[in-house]
Amino acid sequence: MTPLAIEVAGVGKRFRRSADRRTSLKELIVRGRSRHVEDFWALRDVSLAIPKGSVYGIVGHNGSGKSTLLKLMAGISRPSEGQLHVDGRLAALIELGAGFHPDLTGRDNIRLNGSILGLTKHEVASAADEIIEFSGLGDFIDEPVKNYSSGMYVRLGFSVAVHMRPDVLLIDEVIAVGDEDFQRKCFDHLYALRKSGRTIIVVSHSTTMMASLCDEIAWLDHGTLMAQGSSDGVIEGYLQSVNAVEAAGSRPNRESAQDDARRSGSGQVRMSSVELLGADGAPVASCLSGAELRIRLAFHAHEDVEEPVFAIAIRHESGPVVTVVTTRVTNDRVGRLTGPGRVDYVQ
Repeated sequence: MTPLAIEVAGVGKRFRRSADRRTSLKELIVRGRSRHVEDFWALRDVSLAIPKGSVYGIVGHNGSGKSTLLKLMAGISRPSEGQLHVDGRLAALIELGAGFHPDLTGRDNIRLNGSILGLTKHEVASAADEIIEFSGLGDFIDEPVKNYSSGMYVRLGFSVAVHMRPDVLLIDEVIAVGDEDFQRKCFDHLYALRKSGRTIIVVSHSTTMMASLCDEIAWLDHGTLMAQGSSDGVIEGYLQSVNAVEAAGSRPNRESAQDDARRSGSGQVRMSSVELLGADGAPVASCLSGAELRIRLAFHAHEDVEEPVFAIAIRHESGPVVTVVTTRVTNDRVGRLTGPGRVDYVQ
């Protein structure tokens, strides 16, 4: 059997929340304990087996329990039920600036973090130069970190975490705060750590990045483990769930084209509707990358038209054109149009 870096067995995490929570000792003495207290389970019955030397991803919507699970792995909090075991030295990059003393300089915080992780003074000193060079902070390394910007925090935090020779590295998407150049350096270094046999657990909303980086992925939804396994399979299931929720709250995908105020052209041919259809011919509101999609245009030719050209332009919701396809480019001859009809574009 492949040795495990982290084993999670039936783990649950319970929090207590109250509508009239006491915020001070004085308030607790004067008003007494909160009367309306209820339990909230951020995680329930989660079991994972993360092999050594793998890159393991965790996906899910906000509030699904991803960060809570990482905090349990890091030892920041304890599970309310179940067992969790980590084999090896662990470094975590979970919250911006976590583990840094604001009044200490960046250099002093490197020494402090090294000591917390159990490194000797010699090991910390040998890693310090690499950390400073990788972070790119230059002279700011001798400034108190309370004066750092969020990007500088990320640079130092990530540099410390990955250069302290951890056996297990936890990352909770804080690298997304860094600039483009530093993000590329981060991912290059993650791939290098992966090749060296380190275990990396990543939480991110970027499914594209997760699919390319991770060997396996777990999908959490409201604290429940929905699926785990190969990255492609789990991400497909997760995106289908997201698309289904979005489709349930969106307007029908059959769009009317009767608004004359938005029309242009001679009026010889008018589009009456646009539909998105899946591979089975059923209407869909969205589709996954690589899946078959049929765009159906219904029209009415008010007079005979010889060899018209049909074109479809797809725009991003923010405005830019993503792609344009026309029957002229695809060398499809339409012939003569008369009366009502339709044309399908299959991708």
